[in-house]
Amino acid sequence: MKKLIAVLALAIFLITFFTSPVLAVENKTTCIVYFTGIGCPHCTKADPFVLEQLPEKYPNLVIIEYEIYQQGENAPFLYDYNNLYNSGLGIPLVIFDKESHIIGDNPILKNTEMLLEKREGNPCPLINGDSISFEKLDLSSLPGKPKIWTKDSIGVWVEQFQKPKNLKEDNKNCLTFSKIFSLALVDAVNPCALAVLTLMLIAILTYNPKKRQNILLAGLAFTASVFIMYLFYGLIIIRFFQLIQALTSIKLWLYKILGVLAVGLGILNIKDFVKYKPGGLGTEMPMALRPKLKKIISGITNPIGAFGVGAFVTLFLLPCTVGPYIICGGILSTLSLLKTIPWLLLYNLIFIFPMLLITLVCYIGFTTVENVSGWKDKNIRYLHLVAGVIILSLGIAMVLGLV
Repeated sequence: MKKLIAVLALAIFLITFFTSPVLAVENKTTCIVYFTGIGCPHCTKADPFVLEQLPEKYPNLVIIEYEIYQQGENAPFLYDYNNLYNSGLGIPLVIFDKESHIIGDNPILKNTEMLLEKREGNPCPLINGDSISFEKLDLSSLPGKPKIWTKDSIGVWVEQFQKPKNLKEDNKNCLTFSKIFSLALVDAVNPCALAVLTLMLIAILTYNPKKRQNILLAGLAFTASVFIMYLFYGLIIIRFFQLIQALTSIKLWLYKILGVLAVGLGILNIKDFVKYKPGGLGTEMPMALRPKLKKIISGITNPIGAFGVGAFVTLFLLPCTVGPYIICGGILSTLSLLKTIPWLLLYNLIFIFPMLLITLVCYIGFTTVENVSGWKDKNIRYLHLVAGVIILSLGIAMVLGLV
């Protein structure tokens, strides 16, 4: 009996000893990060191999895919990974860890399996530089909109809306609001728009000084026209940025470029405070356009004309107001076109607020249009200073990655 027990114990020991390592190996998950782009010809060659063939051949392989062309919010992560992993800015790209990454279709096809064999049980290389096993990874913590590829789960989205609400998401929304609000405020205090409005109101009063309600109606019509046209221009600007972002390098550097543009625009505005000269480059309407604009505005005789002319003169306003709007459009271009509309509505409501305020205070008799025009001329340097400080601060923060 004792011999039988000893034999059984030895058998159990041997079975446990020889099967445990196998099970441990089978349970080891190999995790990699893969950057690709829909429409990229090299990615078209590498995608079937990486996302379909490899998971089928390696059952324990998990691929975290970031597509950066159609999913614009994923694009900045390629830049972030390069900063920490020195992985390069091209696609297709496979990242194992800080020492091992493969870029390009042919290198991926030739070398990926060799690295998979060497890095069995590879932890997931995360965007913050940490490495964690896939079993311990909280998928809701992954930024952007990645897909998870395994043998049994083909291209499963890790949806943003499934993530628990946290302070990081709140901060992101707050930062977006602060950037859009700051840029709109710079546009709102732009002397060009205020000058055009006062010229139009003066023309209306000169034609029929006894009908003060025309101030209200014409001012509202002009403001509504500017609002509608600028909303349209905003959609065009955003769509333009979305189209040019098909080039990966532009997509990755766009935010920094916009920050540099903001810095330059801020310096130009501050220059106008230090040494003012009418028609400053990028900050005011060019002097050559002013006589033509004044002639057009002088022909306004009623609110309907104010609306029509308002739509037309926005073309004259663009040279001096489009700078902040371009920066705004570039920031919003990472969103889908539909999601940009609420932000554009917010921007343009802030932009037209001074126009509404001037219209109302002149209508109720709190002040006159001439006084408003005189105040604008007297304080034009300080308006440039306010705009310059705001947009310069925002630009520096964007370049440094603070916002």
